[in-house]
Amino acid sequence: MKKKKAAITVYIVAVICLLGLIGLLVYSRVSGRSSEETMNFTLEDAATLALAVFTIPMWIISLLLMKALRLRGTLHERQNKLLISLPAVVCTGFFIFYVIVLIMMAVR
Repeated sequence: MKKKKAAITVYIVAVICLLGLIGLLVYSRVSGRSSEETMNFTLEDAATLALAVFTIPMWIISLLLMKALRLRGTLHERQNKLLISLPAVVCTGFFIFYVIVLIMMAVR
């Protein structure tokens, strides 16, 4: 029971951090200058990089929560797995974006 509570608590904290980073990204896009104009590392770039770096911890947290909840293979449990892994999938998108950017910089 303690493992389940701990896994749920860590997952909720991670999702709140993820939402905060996405909020920071949206705020910086709406109100700030973009890096194309200034050629500097802006708040938008920092938020995007933080979301990319947060990919691996988010996947670990999601998998630990699935293990703690002992989700099996029924339809409802598959849907729960999908909902649990959704924040990790979002972070993976930012990670793939940064990998593409790094490859483009290396080939240049």
